[in-house]
Amino acid sequence: MAVDFRCEKCGKLLSVDAPAGTSLKCPHCKAKLVVPAGLASLPKPKIAGRPGQRGDGEPDEGEGGEGEEEEQRNDKLYGVLAYGMPWVISAFLHIGIFLLAMFIVFVVAAVQPKPVGIEIPDALLNTDNPGGVMNPGSGGDPNMRAAAPVKSNSKGFSKREGKVASDASGETGNIDLIGLGGGGAAGGGALAEFGLVGGGSGSGPKSGFYGSGGNAYQVVYVIDRSGSMIQTFDYLRKEMLTSIGTLKDVQDFHVIFYAMGTPVENPPKQLIAANRNNKVAAAEFLKGVTPEGQTDPVPAMQRAFQVLQGAKKTGKLIYLLSDGLFPDNALVLKTIKEQNPPGPNQAMINTYLYGERPKEAEEVMQKIATENKGRYKFVNPDE
Repeated sequence: MAVDFRCEKCGKLLSVDAPAGTSLKCPHCKAKLVVPAGLASLPKPKIAGRPGQRGDGEPDEGEGGEGEEEEQRNDKLYGVLAYGMPWVISAFLHIGIFLLAMFIVFVVAAVQPKPVGIEIPDALLNTDNPGGVMNPGSGGDPNMRAAAPVKSNSKGFSKREGKVASDASGETGNIDLIGLGGGGAAGGGALAEFGLVGGGSGSGPKSGFYGSGGNAYQVVYVIDRSGSMIQTFDYLRKEMLTSIGTLKDVQDFHVIFYAMGTPVENPPKQLIAANRNNKVAAAEFLKGVTPEGQTDPVPAMQRAFQVLQGAKKTGKLIYLLSDGLFPDNALVLKTIKEQNPPGPNQAMINTYLYGERPKEAEEVMQKIATENKGRYKFVNPDE
């Protein structure tokens, strides 16, 4: 009786008419086999045939070759899948790990604190002494503040023309800022009274002017020097010296004074590092500025934006100070809007109304500050 069993090596189904224990070779793979015991009496298994085979597993007459070829093709397919599937699974696993890592990076980056380069308004607020201590380096009481200015009866604003009289003859001359004499540039001297003994140091940029400020790396002062500023211009100069003196070495600054026509700029008419030498040079420049004429901030603001346009560092801050009405408020607002559109590169503008506060002038200065990420402040030089 025929015995049906599978080859232990190739797995092919064999049907052998031989007693149990008989040695033979597999007709497919030529492996040596032994007919297993206990199967001779079993009925021949019925195997569902593939195309080209009968129900007993034997190939149909004339079609045996086709069935065997199909089985070989299936064996090859299973081999390819067995070899390639681990690589496919590994690829999907690595892609999943990469996507998870990228998600974690984006989440961590989203919660990082705001970088120093982005200007933050009012970094130096919450003080009752907007200009700071005027003479931290001089002898005597280190907390002594600047003397209060003499009250002025002047009610004029920036439309009033005027010049500084140097003597009884009526000739005009420069206002001499007390304490900025010759010996200051060497080792402190009189310049120490205004905080200009060094370039400044610290972990990050800071700037303050009349009690409001920011942390920008580039600072431009756009200051009114019209004739109506005569009475209090010395005190404004001292405040500017104090502000410039607090700048850090990592910051750059520029000073622009405006009246009518071409503005007066601190040489070399571009941003310069806030080191000691440049601060001393700025102090000398301030000594020679004379208040005169009427007010027109448009050319000065255009210059300020031109200077900041070439800035290499992030964070831009403009201090805009005026003592009254502009000749053309609409033109001022239009110029600033065109030169400083909203966006990541927009400069912050802090505005200051100096002296008296006409409603129209205050509204314009408030609007400029609001539209340019800044703060508005009224400054009374008589207080």
